[in-house]
Formats: sequence, C-alpha cells, structure tokens
Amino acid sequence: MNILLVLLRLIHIVGAFAWVGLGGAMSFYIIPATVAAGETGFRYMKSLFTQPGFAMIFPSVSGITTLAGILLYLVGDAASHFSQTGNIVLGIGAISGLAAAIHGGAVLGRTSRTVGQTVVQLGSALSDADKTQLNELTLKLLTQSRHSLILMVVALVCMGSARYL
Repeated sequence: MNILLVLLRLIHIVGAFAWVGLGGAMSFYIIPATVAAGETGFRYMKSLFTQPGFAMIFPSVSGITTLAGILLYLVGDAASHFSQTGNIVLGIGAISGLAAAIHGGAVLGRTSRTVGQTVVQLGSALSDADKTQLNELTLKLLTQSRHSLILMVVALVCMGSARYL
C-alpha cells in the first residue's frame, strides 16, 4: 500500500474524528449549558472566545480534514476499492463533508465571530437588552452548529460504510 495514501487516510480520519467530536461537544453540551447558565454562561463564553486557540481549532481541523479528503480523492483510486454502490455512498459523504466545511466556514464561522465579538464588547455588566441580544445570537449559533453537525455525521456515516456496500 502506498505510504502517501496511508498518511492521508490517517490524517483524514483523525481530523474527522476531532471535527465531529468538537462539533458534538459544542452542539450538545457547551452552547446549551452556556445558554442555561445565563449571565454566568456569557462570562464563560467570553473566556472561551478570548482563548487564542479556540478561534482557530474549528477552521484548522475542518481545513486539514477537507484538504486530506480532496487529496485522497485525487491520489487514490476509489473505483478499484469500492463497488458502484460504495462509490455512490462515498460521493454522498464527500458532498456532505464539503457542505459541512463550507457551512462551517461561511455561516457558522460568521455567527461564532459575531457572538465572540459581542460577548467581548459587552464586558461584564449586562443589561436586559444585552442579555436578550446574546440569547438570540447564542441560539442562532446553536442552530447553525447543529446543522453543521448533521452534515458532518452524514459524511462520517457514508464514508465509513462505503467500503461495505
């Protein structure tokens, strides 16, 4: 087996694992807990969004995973490794993965930046209007993160099952 294909697969699989895991943690635990905690949650969110690594983790992981997937498509020979049905399912997974990357960068990334900037700008004393605005933005972030997670899970299931179809 070609060492390049092995490395690309390893990078792609580990990257996808990290991407889906982080997305799931944000969608099901961190964002809902932040909303439920109210003002304390917004202070936590401010701390989270001001961490230098946090702003770069999703773009880095999704970019590396997507790049490795594209290189696998270009370098690998999927036609010889998968059945016709497997290739179709792999294609659906690839399209879902690309859609997740695009949605994550364009929609979810913009919403995350808006929430982060708003939380940092408002400071520690929040008025009722500020709390309402943050609640709306955070709920929008939660909705968008779940949409992105659905696309990632479809990609993961399709790519993981394509070999067996």
